[in-house]
Amino acid sequence: MRQFRMITATAAAAAVLAAAVSVQAAELKMQTFLGAGASTTKAFEQMAADLKAATNGEVAITVLPGRAVVGATETIDAIQNGLLDGQYTAPTYFAGKDPAMSALGDTLAAYPDSATRDRWFTEGGGLELARALYAKHGLYFVCPIYWPPEQIPSTKPINSVADFEGLKMRAPGGMPSALLSKAGASLVKMGVGESVTAMETGVLDATDLANIGLNVALGMYNKAKYSILARHSMAVTEVSVSQEKWDGLSADAKAKFEAACQDMSATLKTTLTAEDEAATLKAKNELGVTFIEFGDQDAEVFRGMLLEVWADLEGTSADAKAIIDSHKAFMGKLGLL
Repeated sequence: MRQFRMITATAAAAAVLAAAVSVQAAELKMQTFLGAGASTTKAFEQMAADLKAATNGEVAITVLPGRAVVGATETIDAIQNGLLDGQYTAPTYFAGKDPAMSALGDTLAAYPDSATRDRWFTEGGGLELARALYAKHGLYFVCPIYWPPEQIPSTKPINSVADFEGLKMRAPGGMPSALLSKAGASLVKMGVGESVTAMETGVLDATDLANIGLNVALGMYNKAKYSILARHSMAVTEVSVSQEKWDGLSADAKAKFEAACQDMSATLKTTLTAEDEAATLKAKNELGVTFIEFGDQDAEVFRGMLLEVWADLEGTSADAKAIIDSHKAFMGKLGLL
């Protein structure tokens, strides 16, 4: 009897030790795409804290700000090499690695708003396609994260797609640049800080950058007194983890991780929307900015150009074509094609 008790006690101690080792194995170093002070980074830090508590320490995320370990385009390589365990980023950063990341990472003028586009993930098979694509790179795509609509600061009014003809614009490259080129814009690649100066000196007329809150924070409206919601770009951001690390989590921890990711997306939708509303008021009342929003007719024009951009992209890989075909099918169901 005594020997049985000793065996039982030993087994219990071994189980406790194994659980402790499992918790340690789930410590994840994850890098974001923006700086330490960004609302997105702060939201991710809060998610990490909440998830650690919910899983009793099984998932312990160390949040690293953008460029803390590597540049934004290098985080997948860093995960594959063991320097990082995961990321909160945008698929478009990896377009040079895989053209399907372009198709996944920015839906351009396909949808009227981010909320409608994000239904593609939940209703149109997008989440399954994203996970299949990321699995080929050794990652698990946990969930998409809300990203707000982007505005174009401009020194000239842009009232329609036709007004892009001959416009000198800063553009980051990739699919949004392809769309703007088809609209007739003359594009220049340059850094964010350079583009502010370039607009102030008249070298540029406009710049393709980000949402209104970030544009205001960066001083984009110092000279540019117009802000255009053209729906020319609709970026996807996401949280993803090394597939090996993900497979090592318990089923309960995985479920809580996905739920926490979805909660963070909902939180950021509220936070970033409020920040954009405050920034819009500041831009109007303090900076004298006029806001212009394209209507349905211009949305249709841009959507037609998008189909041309997609036609060029879908021949680059089977994965890119699968994602584009899926979007077309879902847009058809929504009456957008």
